[in-house]
Amino acid sequence: MARRGPGQDEGFSLVLGGPLYQLYLRTRMVRRPLQLLHRRLIALPALLWLPLLVLSIHEGVAWSGTALPFLHDIAVYARFLVAVPLLLLAEIAVHAGLRSVAQDFVESDVLPDKAMPAFRASVERVMRLRNSPWIEAALLVLVLFAGPWVWRHANESMAIDAWWMSNDGRGLNAAGWWFQHVSGPLFQFLLLRWYFRIGLWWLWLWHVSRLPLTLRATHPDRAGGIGFLAMSVASFVLVLAAQGISVAGTIAREVMRGAATVNDHVPAIVVICLLMMLGVIGPLFFFSSNMVRTRRAELRRFGGLAADYVKVFERRWLARRNAEQDPELLGSADFSGLADIGASMSVVEEMRPVPLDRRTVVMLALAVAAPFAPLVFTVATFREFLSKVLGLLL
Repeated sequence: MARRGPGQDEGFSLVLGGPLYQLYLRTRMVRRPLQLLHRRLIALPALLWLPLLVLSIHEGVAWSGTALPFLHDIAVYARFLVAVPLLLLAEIAVHAGLRSVAQDFVESDVLPDKAMPAFRASVERVMRLRNSPWIEAALLVLVLFAGPWVWRHANESMAIDAWWMSNDGRGLNAAGWWFQHVSGPLFQFLLLRWYFRIGLWWLWLWHVSRLPLTLRATHPDRAGGIGFLAMSVASFVLVLAAQGISVAGTIAREVMRGAATVNDHVPAIVVICLLMMLGVIGPLFFFSSNMVRTRRAELRRFGGLAADYVKVFERRWLARRNAEQDPELLGSADFSGLADIGASMSVVEEMRPVPLDRRTVVMLALAVAAPFAPLVFTVATFREFLSKVLGLLL
């Protein structure tokens, strides 16, 4: 009888829960599980961006009247019209991807029957944290109080007349106040809510990695049978892209206004990219100690088996030099058996210390770096960039 896993009955998901999801349900912004995406893609960006447009028009700073009009601020577009939709799309990818990973733990038989109660308990523990109204409330309070302070100090370095400044340049106008106290904090809340979900993923994988998993070094995935965990990396790509686009938009605004250069931000960009990559591949290292032990044990076991087989093989066949006088030598299964042992040992030797392959790491690095690529065109036109590339190639 097939075992039922969290993907079937417990409904493992880091997305389908929490006060915000319940608010979506009550306002008909979502139909279970994550249908009506088009409504959220319209409503949330409009809620965050449209009031700013209206207020900036009222203040006369929408397209003129200041050194940086609202409609010329690339950082606003990046956050509210690109990053927010990506965070909404990420909910579908993360829900489907991680739900599949949770079910694969059961269907791949890496979990022995004795570990199933603890496995289900770990799922229930994480789901309770996901549904906690206190955690999301704490995140909301944090951004409402700390968000304006962070934004104010972050923009002190931009000593320019911008759309959020009052006419006397000493404070915020209505659009600036709305951004600092409503749109900005709500965007920060959406990001922090995703970081909380990633934290839950770390917590759950930590609990699972402590279970007595049955890893098999001869598994063709070169990961002991848990290679499916690499799928979780791809599931979070849209979240990382949204964060990267938000940061890249802020940097582009400073560069285009002459407040900084791209080179000034290169160290910060590198650190941010590395941290984002670590955020999704980090928990996979929880399984490394078990994988390394499994590989060593299997190498010793296959080494002993191979030594015994070779001894028998040599005694039986190496003394026979003439195949014509000994027809039994031709087509003997002993030779294929020796080759099979060698192939199996090769698979064991190639077992990785972490359930992550090179292709996934490269894909993740490209996805994380992609939002920052357009910054190249803030210091050179596309024609100049293309000319330099062709000159190097040709």
